Amino acid sequence: MPLKLNDVNGDASKLAFGFKATSRSLKPVHLAQVLFSYSLEYVYSPDLLFEFVEKPNKKPSEELDEEILQRIEFTHQVDDKNQELDEIRRTTRKVLANDNALYASQRGSAPTSTSDWFVTSPMAGASVGQFHNEIIERSDGDLRERLIDQLQDHQDSVSVLFRPLLHEAERSEKPAKPWTEPELGDAFEDGCIAQDFVEGYSTLGQHLKTVNGGGINYPRDLRRVIKFSSVAFYLYMANRHNEIRSGGPSSRVPIVLNYTGDRNNPVSAASLSCTETVQSEVQMASRLGVKEALKQSGYESLDEDEILTRIDNRELLDLDRKSDSKIKKDYETFENMFVADPAESPFERLVNTVTDAIHHGRYKTYTPTDTVNTFGWRAGILKPRGNRANERRLQPDPEVLEAILLSVIEPGEKYPLWQVCELLRERYGIIVGGTEEDRPHLEEWDIAIGASTTERDPLSNRNYEQFKDAVISLGYGQEFADGVTIISTDI
Repeated sequence: MPLKLNDVNGDASKLAFGFKATSRSLKPVHLAQVLFSYSLEYVYSPDLLFEFVEKPNKKPSEELDEEILQRIEFTHQVDDKNQELDEIRRTTRKVLANDNALYASQRGSAPTSTSDWFVTSPMAGASVGQFHNEIIERSDGDLRERLIDQLQDHQDSVSVLFRPLLHEAERSEKPAKPWTEPELGDAFEDGCIAQDFVEGYSTLGQHLKTVNGGGINYPRDLRRVIKFSSVAFYLYMANRHNEIRSGGPSSRVPIVLNYTGDRNNPVSAASLSCTETVQSEVQMASRLGVKEALKQSGYESLDEDEILTRIDNRELLDLDRKSDSKIKKDYETFENMFVADPAESPFERLVNTVTDAIHHGRYKTYTPTDTVNTFGWRAGILKPRGNRANERRLQPDPEVLEAILLSVIEPGEKYPLWQVCELLRERYGIIVGGTEEDRPHLEEWDIAIGASTTERDPLSNRNYEQFKDAVISLGYGQEFADGVTIISTDI
């Protein structure tokens, strides 16, 4: 059977990551919807949901269907309920990353990435949301119960998004089968980053529904969970190749956060190198998936002459082309890639060629590399944002940084800033400076921070200092006269 590159791409992703991370529909808002629907183990019909979360200026609250209005309990007694509805609707959109990603997928659409939240068929495939639900299931403490309590409390604006039809609303069972770990290596083995997410979710769970400023802030709690979920997904994909290959570095893929304020300095260059390393690692994980997919399909037994014969006879690729000239060009490109590949084994050359073709713009496949890059800026991890932006650095939004910090800071505990930085580096590979192991970690991954003409150590002098300012601005840090900065949630 001829190779269909899109199918190989999806199968490879599932083998390597445990789900098909090959869709543009993978956005923070969809991740949020899947995460919570699987936590609750049922979903509500999305039809009226999407009508509710449309922008108020596009569809004013007074024009909402009466069925929606009857199902919503208001949080305060106000004269103008439409005004309160507008505020709730704006809040729920903003909480979920403000990426204008809300749109209704059609019933029966492809169950790739998290889009299967909208597919109410029990035959839907494994998804990112299931992976995150698996992490929550494995967390210590009562995080899962806290999430359920949060969503069952119907007088908060969080529920208005995920359960706007909560009064006698019709619900369906969990829409997909349980998540199973990827064939190329369990995601929860000792040393895998998913175990650190389990601990991170557990720690984060202790901060949910805490009284702050006189009341419980539900949108804040939702934002914390969603932002940490987004970071977890990005870092999981980044570290997957190193977990399933043999002989890789012992440390996490480095994530240098750029707090220098510009794009023309050694730290900024290192942060850019880190994003490129992430994309490279994701592509190499995908390559291992391609290799396994081709092996399972019997291509390992083909010798070089058989492969070239199939190429010459246009039997190897199943191309979605109507023009014979384009089909011819596609085969010529594929053959040139195969012939030029330096691998010794014909099968390894075929694996490399198929992998390169999947990532080659001519064949129009949407790859896990595209997914992790697009998701990164939509989630607020990478800057600049936008489809056409280039040279993205790792510069999390304040809401993302807050979620990361709360996943390592135990309530009531106090830490010196350098210790928090070391925790971030060891658990997640996040580097901001301030620890003696930063440079060895970067060197292990061949990422250099060059010399600066104005600073002795730009990683510490400016990046660490401005990271400290960012943490203090969030309200979790206090600098004392002796130069020590203490991090705590009780400051």
